Amino acid sequence: MARFINKTLEIIKNICFPIACCNCGDFVDSEGLCFNCWKRIEWISDPKCKICGVPFEIDLDAICPVCLRKKPNFDKAVAAFKYDDFSRNMILKFKHWDATHIAEKFGRWMYGACAADIANADVIVPVPIHFLKRLKRQYNQSELLGLELQKFSGIHYEPRILKKIKRTAPQEGLTREKRLKNVRGSFEIDENYVSLIEGKFIILVDDVLTTGSTVNECSKMLKKYNAARVVVVTIARVDS
Repeated sequence: MARFINKTLEIIKNICFPIACCNCGDFVDSEGLCFNCWKRIEWISDPKCKICGVPFEIDLDAICPVCLRKKPNFDKAVAAFKYDDFSRNMILKFKHWDATHIAEKFGRWMYGACAADIANADVIVPVPIHFLKRLKRQYNQSELLGLELQKFSGIHYEPRILKKIKRTAPQEGLTREKRLKNVRGSFEIDENYVSLIEGKFIILVDDVLTTGSTVNECSKMLKKYNAARVVVVTIARVDS
């Protein structure tokens, strides 16, 4: 009888509150993406750079030219899918249009991408935003993603380790060099949480990895306080 009641309630819920695709808004049978959108997402898997995670067309089992030229401050970066013209809409809805309900699905996909790494991690740290931007937006998308990763992994989550102390211009549209300059010196460590950094394996969470300037600056600060390993996890990354 209880099973019948639960099933009936589930049917009523789906009729009254149909589930929409995270990307296009079409109705779907279960939460996530509709079949057409799922096919068009460029999921990232091997082969890819061992450090920054940029996809390779052939299996080189190697490090990309950018990382060879200058190794980043983080040890590794992983992302669930490519940031392109198709996935951009879904990312922007989450980041700027208050579609915070997408965080759960993003967190699930991110966890799938980083499961092997996060199993050995000590703490999850989101990339912070300046308090004025937070007042305007009302949420930090990286914190929401970090919380979802915590739910799936059980790893300790601490959003107060990193602080953004300098209000910077948006990174969108800037060259690699200008991005680096834009974020330089804009983060610091809250010294009340140093014990969670020293000798620890940290998962650093952000939404999109483009040139890596922001996560590289955050990783620099974490390594300054003797983090043993920093793995960057994002929902998407630019394929370049």
